[in-house]
Amino acid sequence: MSTVPPQDEYVHQDYPRNEETAWKENWYFNFIDRENNAWGINHISLERHKQTGRFSAFHVVDGEILMYLNYVPLTEDFKEITDGKLRVEFVEPHKEFRLTFDGPNHSVDLTYLARFDVFDYAVKGDETLKGDMSSMSISHYEQALTVKGTLTKDGTSRPISCLGHRDHSWGYRDETNIAGWNWIAAQFPDKTINVSQVRVGGLPPMSRGFVSEAGGNTGIRKIKIVSTERNEGGIPVSSVFEAIDESGRAWTLTSRRFSGLVLPLSEKGKDVVVYENFSDYTLAETGEQGVGIDEYLDNPG
Repeated sequence: MSTVPPQDEYVHQDYPRNEETAWKENWYFNFIDRENNAWGINHISLERHKQTGRFSAFHVVDGEILMYLNYVPLTEDFKEITDGKLRVEFVEPHKEFRLTFDGPNHSVDLTYLARFDVFDYAVKGDETLKGDMSSMSISHYEQALTVKGTLTKDGTSRPISCLGHRDHSWGYRDETNIAGWNWIAAQFPDKTINVSQVRVGGLPPMSRGFVSEAGGNTGIRKIKIVSTERNEGGIPVSSVFEAIDESGRAWTLTSRRFSGLVLPLSEKGKDVVVYENFSDYTLAETGEQGVGIDEYLDNPG
C-alpha cells in the first residue's frame, strides 16, 4: 500500500509565489524495448520560478535519435500535463498511466502499469535531499513499471512491450551547484534496483536508492561507485556500483552502454552535460542480466 497520497501524483498548486529561487516539479517516464529496437525517455519540468514548462521526448528508434524539446508558458492554475504534443495522464494514481506523444517524425501511445509499489524517500526518514532551499530540498518518489503500446514512424507501427521506470519530484531544485551525479534504474525479471549519488562541492556524496521486489521495497543505505570506464570521446560507457540495502544484502551492478544520448545543459551551467545511457546490467551476486538507465551528470566547473 503506497504511502504517497493519490493527489501528489498531479500538478501541485502549493508552490511558492513570487520567488526567484528555483522551484520545479518534474515527471519522468522511460521505456526500453530491445526486442522492438526502440527506447527513450520522456521528461516534463514545471519551472515555477520562471512559470515555464519544459517538455522533452528523447527517443531512439532503429538506431536513429529522435529529439523533441518544447517550452511553454505556465498559468498559475496549470493542471493538464501537456504541451499539446507530449501528454501524461494518471488513469489510476500509483497503478496506471498513459503517455502519448505526437511528434514531427514519430508518435507513441504507451500505457504504464505498476510493477511494484511506489518507493517514497520521505518514508524512510531520508534527509539526503533536504538541503538548503537554494539547491536541493524536494519531495521525491519512484516506481518500476511495465509498458505496453505502440510506436509509429514513417507510417509503420510497431508494438512496444517492455519494462520501464518513472519518478516524480517537486520542490527547490537548482542543479547549477552540483558537481556531478549518477542515477541508475536497472530492471531485472523479478526486481528493480535503483541507485543514485549526488555530489555537491566538497560535501560528502548524497547517496540513496532502493530495491523493489514482490515482497515490497527495501531502502539502500550505502553506495560506492567502484569504477567508471569512458571511451576516447570522454563518454562514460560502463560503471561498477556496490550497494548495501537496509537488510544487509549486497548488490554489485555493472552497467554496459548499448545506446545513449549526450545532452548539453547550458541552463544548468557552463560545460554541464548529462549522459543518458541505455545500458545492459549484470548483477554480480546472482549473474542475472537486466536492462535500464545509467545516467551521469558532469559539471567540470
